[in-house]
Amino acid sequence: MERPVWRRGVAMLVFLLGLSAFAAQASMREVEPGSAPALKAGEGLVLMAVDTPVPVYSVRMNRDGKIFGSGAMRQLKAGRSFRLYAVPAGAYGWRELQMIHGYSYKLADDEDFRFKVEAGRITYPGDLLFRPTSVWRAQFAMANRALAAIDWLREEHAAIYAAYPFEFTGRYPDPFPAFYKAVQATGTQDTTADLGEPPAPSALPLPVATLFKRDRILEASINPTGTLLALHVHEGKDDWGVDLVDLKAGKVSRLAKSALAFDRMEWASDDLLLLTIDKPRGLQMVTVVRVDRDDAGNRRYTQIKLPRDGVIVDPLPADPAHILFASYSNQGEPMVHRLPIGSQQSVDAFRFIYRDRVNQGLTDDVGWFTDGFGRLRLVMARKDDGYVLLRKEEGEYRQVLALNEDMDFDPVALSHDAAVVYGFTEKDRGQRDLVEYDLAKKAVTRTLFTRPGQDVRRVLFDARRVPIGVQYYESGRIVSHYFQSDDVHMEGLLQKAFPGRLVQVLDRNRDGRHVVLSVDGPDHPPQLFHLDAAGGQVSLIDDFAPSLAELRFAPAEVLQVKHADGTKIDAFLTLPAGPGKRPLVVMPHGGPIGVADSLHFDRDVQFIASLGYAVLQVNFRGSEGYGKAFREGGYRGHGTVIEDDIEAALQHALARYPLDPARMCMVGASYGGYSSLVAAVRWPDRFRCAVSISGVSDRVLFFTASDSARRAKTREHMEKTIGNPHTDLARMQETSPLYQYARIRTPVMLIHGLEDERVDYEHSRRLARMLRLGGHPAVGLVFEKEGHGFDSQENEEKSWTAVAGFLQKHLGATDAPARSAAAP
Repeated sequence: MERPVWRRGVAMLVFLLGLSAFAAQASMREVEPGSAPALKAGEGLVLMAVDTPVPVYSVRMNRDGKIFGSGAMRQLKAGRSFRLYAVPAGAYGWRELQMIHGYSYKLADDEDFRFKVEAGRITYPGDLLFRPTSVWRAQFAMANRALAAIDWLREEHAAIYAAYPFEFTGRYPDPFPAFYKAVQATGTQDTTADLGEPPAPSALPLPVATLFKRDRILEASINPTGTLLALHVHEGKDDWGVDLVDLKAGKVSRLAKSALAFDRMEWASDDLLLLTIDKPRGLQMVTVVRVDRDDAGNRRYTQIKLPRDGVIVDPLPADPAHILFASYSNQGEPMVHRLPIGSQQSVDAFRFIYRDRVNQGLTDDVGWFTDGFGRLRLVMARKDDGYVLLRKEEGEYRQVLALNEDMDFDPVALSHDAAVVYGFTEKDRGQRDLVEYDLAKKAVTRTLFTRPGQDVRRVLFDARRVPIGVQYYESGRIVSHYFQSDDVHMEGLLQKAFPGRLVQVLDRNRDGRHVVLSVDGPDHPPQLFHLDAAGGQVSLIDDFAPSLAELRFAPAEVLQVKHADGTKIDAFLTLPAGPGKRPLVVMPHGGPIGVADSLHFDRDVQFIASLGYAVLQVNFRGSEGYGKAFREGGYRGHGTVIEDDIEAALQHALARYPLDPARMCMVGASYGGYSSLVAAVRWPDRFRCAVSISGVSDRVLFFTASDSARRAKTREHMEKTIGNPHTDLARMQETSPLYQYARIRTPVMLIHGLEDERVDYEHSRRLARMLRLGGHPAVGLVFEKEGHGFDSQENEEKSWTAVAGFLQKHLGATDAPARSAAAP
């Protein structure tokens, strides 16, 4: 939840601080470490915790939203801070955070920050997370990290922890504190480190640093006439750039450099390239690069920097001297302006005046659609807890569509004449189709593409915003389906030119005669090609990852698996060359709903295969791309139906391929990590090891320690797809590895980032503690500055090196295939 800073007068500040101090003395008594005061009648204890990356002057809490009855934590250092207070029972809430005197963030109007204190109990409302996004704005959220809070409480107030029940208060229950205390009551001691050191690997056939080196090419964009190609390249840490490729002369030159990655490249005309870098709050830093020639015919580049952050709404190709640009006023209101970009002088002279904005008559607008002439015709705006589309009619914006679950429509683009919106829907259909929504009739009037059991992934447009085709996945391979015969013929030629490969169109010029392609495969790292359709030639531009170009990788096969209930499931088996039966690593994907594995080149898979181990991936029920029924078949299937599908694919593979059933491990990230842990519970003697990377261990905790649960709509979706802790608590505990820890005898490795907002580190903290108490301690790694995935290449390399050592210890060595042969 983002909040703006607000400033108060000095006198008022002193007055409120005085009242706060008085109220704290009157009704909130801080409990000093080591002391155990007797509670008065009607009193309880509250454990306040704040997590901040910067020092904070104070954080204030109120009783019943009143001035009196408040208390404050003061002079907080960066990191996590705890305080314990004795307070009268009642309703409380986090109210205000001050970074410095006079500059505060108010939290009083948000239900997420309210809680109740009961008499005779220790109440823990969760950690207050404070994350500044700019000088004036910050994000706030609550996260349940009860075990970390208990550890602090046991260290500083052991007698109090022993004397009173500890309870988390939030939107959903958390049975873990009571569960943990009951285990401790059995006399089990927990005085050593939770995670052990992972084993070091032996010599690796394929160096981790080589395989996981970031792609050099990240994006490609071709100019309207098809003469110049811009490439977003990564040369190393804090070294990003844009290369310009002259497709006729074959020459490459450096156009721009940056210490930050570019988010997007877009040609406004043949000689104007728009570069954007992501900033907080969804804004971007925009630079315009003009491509000119000097008197000698050499190219020169002029950079024009926009004076404020914003978003490019439309590059206005019909008017290269301007772009449609959205930014915020000083009061935080969105403004869309027609901004001149012909020169730095014209940009600097422009005044972003609120009354001169193009989006007159709008409030709460967050997205803008233009017609083919660059005129603002359709707007997406917030309304209640959802969004609506507003169409400009006779000078006024009127609602034409509510974007909610009942409508089930995902807008993609506005037509050239602004008469229809192209988008995806699966309402009353068996899969996600491409449809046309008529704005005048306010209804879906035409289906542009449908194929039973195939979800459309992407729409391909021509320069006039007319859909010319779609892309979808079929058994792991991307399929490009075109509507016109010329394009169908071109696609056929590409499939002949790249047999067995996955070919994707990344960009095409205005007339479609020049096309930029990405070509890869399970054993073939991606390469960038230029197709000259008129000349019938395909030319290699470069490898996305040049360091992998001379290496040979393991191929993959598609397995068509039929579950006992008749459901058809796709699985992919990567089988490295070698004598005898190969050890197997089962690798479930994340999600689990709306995510899928494919036959694109996968570094994680190829690294494991380089060790000589086969890898099995399964598109279980819930996976994306197979239609609505298949996706919804995974709803509430965590630990049950989904793992049954993995089991069916595993048995299918073991029966048909040279795999060693006595040497198998599970490795996964996010949901895949959860699935690996579930396998250790369900089949304790089948797998030799399990690796969970940023994985869920406690299904109930996911509702109180994840950014997914911070909005009403996403909570509603989670309850539908995962379960409702209020009504399904017992079933969710039964399928949570945390509460089944005593059944886990399989060696476990846990890898997690402390800044993971999707699956909080609390999941791994809890499981590691319980496994150690159960006599089967886990090994693992914890990274301070990582979230739900790896931002640091160094940390990614450390993780996979540790995984290699763990697998080698439990699966044994193999005759790993040679890696130095040139790729075909």
